[in-house]
Amino acid sequence: MILKLWYLCCLATLTTNVHGAGEFSVLHHPPNLVFKGHDHLRESTLIEAFTAALGFSTEHYSNWQGMYIEAPFELAEAIVTIAVDGVSDIGQQKGHHFPLKTDVGEDKIFQHLERRISSHFPEQGANLVRIDLANGLEDIHKYGIFKEIHGKNSKHIAHKALKIDVDEDRQFLKEITLLHEIAEKVAEGVIRKDNIPDIFWFRFDSLHALSDLHGPNSTEAMEAKQLLNDVIMQLNAAFTKAYGDNALITVITSDSSHTRKARSVLQSTPGKDDKDDKSTYNLASYYNKDYPVIFNIILWFGVMMVFSLLAICIAIGNMDPGRDSIIYRMTSTRMKKDN
Repeated sequence: MILKLWYLCCLATLTTNVHGAGEFSVLHHPPNLVFKGHDHLRESTLIEAFTAALGFSTEHYSNWQGMYIEAPFELAEAIVTIAVDGVSDIGQQKGHHFPLKTDVGEDKIFQHLERRISSHFPEQGANLVRIDLANGLEDIHKYGIFKEIHGKNSKHIAHKALKIDVDEDRQFLKEITLLHEIAEKVAEGVIRKDNIPDIFWFRFDSLHALSDLHGPNSTEAMEAKQLLNDVIMQLNAAFTKAYGDNALITVITSDSSHTRKARSVLQSTPGKDDKDDKSTYNLASYYNKDYPVIFNIILWFGVMMVFSLLAICIAIGNMDPGRDSIIYRMTSTRMKKDN
């Protein structure tokens, strides 16, 4: 019995290490989208949930029962997501919340949505915006609508416990300032509804380092979460003003970075790159998803060519020059003509 309990505990620990915990929060949604209950969902399920919210056909079935579509009209025209990395939740009170199991990276969700919108609207110029706030203005200035943001308008960010001379605190306040300026720019009307689906995806990961430094329950961490919640609500108001009821505004929190960090310590050695890891752990090479198709085309085309050439060679070898071949008859030096 004790051995069985020990086995179950180890299994639970292993499951926790493989899948990070998080939360999916819906702050604003179209009236025809209804969110009910608190059913657990995997982060990979959000790909199909967001796809359905945009009115597109889903590619995979999901048994998640948290979202319902009451009518196929007036669905989401914009998906706005703030992805907070390194923490399982930020104490968000507003909205509808679902426990989240982070089995994929949040960037994969954006990539899938970007591909699907681009395939439906290849030439309409949808706003497909993904900004990693850790990259600062480099990411923001990729998009023309945010060219005027300079990251210096921090007068509205009031803080007491956080210190500018602490690197982690300073980086957090920098990202908060950028997010604040983005919300102000959206509220000014730089984005307009055009019946083309848009995505605005903001990655916020400085809370992770700050929480690790000061502790998740410290005064600094609590103040940081409050500042983040305030600017998220500002974003919520700005995008609701821009898109009205056609905006789906969500927050994704995930502590999967702690899992990745723990695994990287066990699997990597300082001073070795990915190539060394492949040779050390005998990892298979990565192949493109089109590799099987190309391989089969080349293989069977080669097989057909070999057998076709063989058949031609056999036919020519067994040919009777005097009877079968017009080439021999027409080129004969003793050819006679009937007069």
